[in-house]
Amino acid sequence: MVKPESNPPLSRRERLKREREARILNAAATVFSEKGFHQATIREIADLADVADGTIYNYFADKFDLLIGLLSRLAEVDRLQEELTQAQQKGAQAFFETAFRQRLNRIMQAEKILQALLPEVLVNRELRQRFYQQYVSRLTSLLEQYLQQRIEQGHIRPVHVPLTVRIIQSVLIGLLFVRILGDEPLGSQWEKVPQVLTTLLFDGLNPREEEDDRPGLVADA
Repeated sequence: MVKPESNPPLSRRERLKREREARILNAAATVFSEKGFHQATIREIADLADVADGTIYNYFADKFDLLIGLLSRLAEVDRLQEELTQAQQKGAQAFFETAFRQRLNRIMQAEKILQALLPEVLVNRELRQRFYQQYVSRLTSLLEQYLQQRIEQGHIRPVHVPLTVRIIQSVLIGLLFVRILGDEPLGSQWEKVPQVLTTLLFDGLNPREEEDDRPGLVADA
């Protein structure tokens, strides 16, 4: 069961620490986007973040760790626990459409940095393993808990939970790659994707007794 977590107020020291970490990640995103992962240096990131080189290592072990931190932030994985807790107050379909919309919007906003970082994830075995353990596995576990809970409550029919979660994740990754490849229909109608994807997930492709003319579900003539 997905349970809410208490969040005590942050101390001034902790707030400053988080602000500095965010500044470092912002600088890394800029340098990686402009120079690529391999050409970027810790020195350049530190200069842009206005911190000493050694300060970065207080937050991130190396450039790989910085990359994983960026990808995790782009996917808002740290907010997922809160989102899943809040989702108990509304229907499963509404939750999925909102979650899809938020994450697809983040993909659109961060498209340039994703183009710079994803090739490294694909070709570097160590990085793939770390990314899977620190991000993918954590996200998968939370979504599995949420889906299983909804099934037990009778809000979603029984399905193979591990495979269902991975198929949903794979669709989102596939959408990202097709967008990066420059697919015009997907790029021009990106804002419709969350609703179409949610409808496919919950209603499938079977015909309805009455035609569904909600916007975005049928291609424009």
